[in-house]
Amino acid sequence: MRKRWIGALALAMSAALLCGCGAKKNGSGENSSSGEFQASDYVTLGEYKGLKIDVMPAEQYDDEEIEIQTKQFYFNYVNEQEGITDRPVELLDMTNIDYEGKKDGVPFEGGTAKGALLLIGSGQFIAGFEDGLVGVMPGETVELPLKFPEGYGNSDLAGQDVVFTVTVNFIPEMKDEKVETLGIPDVKTLEQLRKYVKDSLDARAQSEYQSAAGDAVLEQLRESCEFAELPEDMLRENREAYASWLDQMAAGYGMDAESYVKMYNLDYESALDDYAEQYTKEILIMQAIADREGLNLSDEDLDARLETYAKSGGITVDELLVNGLTKEEYRESFLYDDVLNYLVTNAVNTAG
Repeated sequence: MRKRWIGALALAMSAALLCGCGAKKNGSGENSSSGEFQASDYVTLGEYKGLKIDVMPAEQYDDEEIEIQTKQFYFNYVNEQEGITDRPVELLDMTNIDYEGKKDGVPFEGGTAKGALLLIGSGQFIAGFEDGLVGVMPGETVELPLKFPEGYGNSDLAGQDVVFTVTVNFIPEMKDEKVETLGIPDVKTLEQLRKYVKDSLDARAQSEYQSAAGDAVLEQLRESCEFAELPEDMLRENREAYASWLDQMAAGYGMDAESYVKMYNLDYESALDDYAEQYTKEILIMQAIADREGLNLSDEDLDARLETYAKSGGITVDELLVNGLTKEEYRESFLYDDVLNYLVTNAVNTAG
C-alpha cells in the first residue's frame, strides 16, 4: 500500500488509514455512504498524461549485491554452529569471528565480541577490517591496525588509530535443507532463496521509484486541477481518520497527538485540516481518472487481487478481511495504486 506524507511531519501512513479514508466508492464512482456523486462533479482534471518528471530510475542490483543480501538474510534466521575450517577466508564469505579493539592498548566500549557474524565485502565494519581477514585461515588470529573515520558517530573514536585482534573461528555455509525452515512460501532451496531475495530487492527498488515518481506527478496534478467545494463528508472522514492515526502514533511515544505534531513544528488543527484537504483532493483526482480511463475494479478483479494479496502474506482472504479492512476499502487502495501506476507509466522521466 502506498505511503502518504504530509508536510514536515513525514508520517508514513498505514494501509488501514489509506484504505479507510474518504467516501466508499463502487466501480462506477458512486458514494456508497452518503448518496451518489461523480468525482468529476468536484474536480476538473488538468493534463495528466505525458507529465515531465525528474526522478532517478529504480536501482539495479548486481550479482554480488544479491549474494550479499541473500547471505545476510539467511544467517539472520539460521544460526550455524560450525562450518568450513580447511581453506582461507574469501571475499563474500560469511565468517564467525571473535574480536577485540583497543585504542592506545586499552579496550574500548563496543569493540569486543565473540562468535560475531561478519560477511566479508558487506562494508559492515570500518575500512580495512574486512579486507584484513581475506586470506586468513579459520583458527588463525591476526592484528589489524586501523583508523576510524573522522565522521564516526562516537567522538571518542572518530579519527583515532586502533588495533583489532581478530580470530576467525569458521566459515558458516548456507544449506539447502535449512532454507525450508525460513518459512517462505514456495522457497525450499538456495537457488529459490536467491531468486526470492532478488525479486524482493527489485520490488523494493521499483516501489521506491513509483513512490518518488508518483509524488512528482501528483504535485503537478494538484496544481493543474481545479476543484469545486470539496465534499464535507470526505473531508470530515479523512480528518477523523488522520486524527485517529496520530493518536496511535503519539501513544507509542507516551504523549498526546498535539504534543506529537509539535515535535515537527506543526499546529495540530492545521495539520489535520491540511491532510484532509490534500488527501481528499488526491482521492477525487484518482477516482476521476479511473472513471475516465476505465481503471475501476470489477468485483471479479477485486477478488483476484485480494487472493494474490492475501497469499503474499501467507493467509487466506477470509483471514485478511477478518483481521484488516473491508473489501471496499481494499478496492479503494488498489484503485489508488493502479491510477498512480498509470500516471507514472505515462509520465516522461527526464532523469539520466
